[in-house]
Amino acid sequence: MKNTKLKKLLAVFSTLAVLTTSLYGCGSSAKQASTASDNGDNLFEIDAYGELDPQVSAQQIIADKLGYFKEEGLKVNNKLMTGPDQNAPLVASGTASVCFGSVYNNISVAANGIKVKVLAPLANAAGTQSVIARPGLKLTSAKDLEGKKIGMTSGAGVLIAIRNMCNELGVDINKIQFVNLQASEQLSALEKGDIDAMAVWEPWVGKAQNIGGTLLFSGTTSNLPEKQGSVHWIDFYMTVQATESFYNKHPEELKKFLTALKKATDYINNNPEEAAKIVAAEINIDPKDCLRIMKNNVYSMKFDDQFVSGTNTMANFMLDMKNISKVPDISQYTDTKILSSVDSSLVTAK
Repeated sequence: MKNTKLKKLLAVFSTLAVLTTSLYGCGSSAKQASTASDNGDNLFEIDAYGELDPQVSAQQIIADKLGYFKEEGLKVNNKLMTGPDQNAPLVASGTASVCFGSVYNNISVAANGIKVKVLAPLANAAGTQSVIARPGLKLTSAKDLEGKKIGMTSGAGVLIAIRNMCNELGVDINKIQFVNLQASEQLSALEKGDIDAMAVWEPWVGKAQNIGGTLLFSGTTSNLPEKQGSVHWIDFYMTVQATESFYNKHPEELKKFLTALKKATDYINNNPEEAAKIVAAEINIDPKDCLRIMKNNVYSMKFDDQFVSGTNTMANFMLDMKNISKVPDISQYTDTKILSSVDSSLVTAK
């Protein structure tokens, strides 16, 4: 039994290590275990694990700083980690009763038999999954990417966008030379001209543009010669999840928790500049950079057909990349009962 559990934990850590480099994050550490209790103010106390990332934890931060959690009778201690590699062992062991992360995380733990429930989507970060050309690179069509070198971290989700672009515009993806590089290495290689483009995410998109790089396309926007404007080439959702045990024991508290997050979501959409300042101060980045990143995300808690489709696409991609051994049924690790009780209009998936 112990060996089986250990294998599951190791499998989760290995899988999530890929994601560690695929989303924006800064530095911090936290080691306190998740707890749930009534404190002296009769507030139900929860330790909620997230990341130093405006895509993953924007609502988590806003709900805390603007007092939305407290309004719902909760005392939430936000534990913001540098990335999913720090949260992975806490989720796998059940220590992190409530955790913010991406569907990549959700799929990984579910595929390895860890019992969690995704409570709601929070943001679609498709707009930050991008391909940026080196300074001076000129394309007459997307097919000019054939034979070019594109730096990309092996297994990164942005490859989904590249595949969809190739399929739509008739580009032979097998003729693109992918160079396995971490994000910081890609930036250096792009500046030197060692690669023709880099496939990356924020904040590296902004860094590449600052050295003269040109955005060719993202998951939501194309600047390619024959395709200009909005596209739908990837969905990359951020979510909030709870362990199955916590979910079963504290449904009313989780309803209050989601109610606070909905208030935070509305605040972000109605006050983007102020929201970016609040988030930037908490994760210690430039407010302008934070605003740029947040503007490229769609903050929404809608559990709709697009969320289900995007999640299943990501799961099949992970299987193709051999990051998981099987695709878990989305119904096994999601539950919309609590979200629907907060606002039934948010749950429209068939």
